[in-house]
Amino acid sequence: MPELPEVETRLVYLRRNALGKRILRVTITAANMIKTPTARSFARRLQGRRMIEAFRRGKYLIVALDSGFLVLHFGMGGDLIMHSSKQDAPAMTRIDFILDDGKRLAFTCPRKICRVFLVNEISDIPALHRMGPEPLGGEFTFSYLEHVISQSPRRRIKPLLLDQEKIAGVGNIYADEILFGAGVRPDREVSSLTREDIRLIHRETRRVLRRAIRTGGDENFPSDFLVSRSAQKAACPVCFGAIERKRIGGRTAYFCPHCQK
Repeated sequence: MPELPEVETRLVYLRRNALGKRILRVTITAANMIKTPTARSFARRLQGRRMIEAFRRGKYLIVALDSGFLVLHFGMGGDLIMHSSKQDAPAMTRIDFILDDGKRLAFTCPRKICRVFLVNEISDIPALHRMGPEPLGGEFTFSYLEHVISQSPRRRIKPLLLDQEKIAGVGNIYADEILFGAGVRPDREVSSLTREDIRLIHRETRRVLRRAIRTGGDENFPSDFLVSRSAQKAACPVCFGAIERKRIGGRTAYFCPHCQK
């Protein structure tokens, strides 16, 4: 699933290839992905709109138009791909934006569970309005994380890191790497965390996400990531012990029971 680093790379791609261009028309083959307005209204209202700026909020990519905002959520594997014609459209293209320079921007989505919005104001999307601070931004301080943890003492740490109303953009895979780097088990109740544990989690959140952005948000993930090593039936890269897998809060977590306490 595209998480913060992958959406960041899609943002860079869109800025390089589509900003400043005008949308002449839109073709849609998965109307269910468009959450607001209706698919017909979506296509009509985008005609003639110019893409002025783009930015990321959590796992959402937001395109500021000359009137309104186009908001994309990439679900499980959505992507943006430039192409030249209908005949060479990428597989699983669900929405195709035909641009004024003759190029096309395909929004692909393998499982048709991506979400697309066209709104007058960003605040019209409740999930964006309620979202917590960006983990690489100035508001995500050690004090903030300590405060969030103190508010929910019975929660386990991994579900808390995944809570978008607390921290924007951290997803399942990167949460595992953050906790591995901090030496904290994903199923620990946050009330059991020491200030040093919290400090390490804060540090690793920034370190892991920055590293992933530098490597281009590689969706195969680096070979030393726990999820990659587990898929290869490899051992922990530190102690060489077995990597365990466990369902926590409805999500699969990978961790090393020796290195994480």
